[in-house]
Amino acid sequence: MLCTWRTSDLRLLLTLIVFLVVASVNGSSTDKRQRKLELPAEVNTSLSVPVDTKAVFDCPPIPLTSVVVTTWQIILRDKLSCTRAYRRDRNETKEGNCTDERIIWASRPDENLALQIDPVATTHDGFYMCQMVTPDGNFHRGYHLQVLGKEEHILWYFRPDLA
Repeated sequence: MLCTWRTSDLRLLLTLIVFLVVASVNGSSTDKRQRKLELPAEVNTSLSVPVDTKAVFDCPPIPLTSVVVTTWQIILRDKLSCTRAYRRDRNETKEGNCTDERIIWASRPDENLALQIDPVATTHDGFYMCQMVTPDGNFHRGYHLQVLGKEEHILWYFRPDLA
């Protein structure tokens, strides 16, 4: 008789657990469907840019109203990394170890989170990553930048082998 009680108690407990899990999953997926943005996957791009031109790096296409914090991580060859950050709720920007005045926000961060280099120099070879924090998750886009020197720039536009 004791075994029957224990078995029925276990069945009841398992049934309750299954119902709670199903209700929890259905409830959370409904909430996610109602507020979910179409968010991009991680993107890394390689760019070759001629020296003395302007380069602009965009963040993932997330509505600015959804962004909590945006950080640009800049890793240049033979230099310490540099960080530029923007916090939307305080409309505040900060930077760490950024000494190159040619690497700046493309415009005001509260309007556009893109980063620009103007003019590009060979010392700008490196990796640039935009990291965004939103209520729906964290997203990033990276750029491997290769700066083409004067000679490479000419060869890039005028290829003698095609003439």
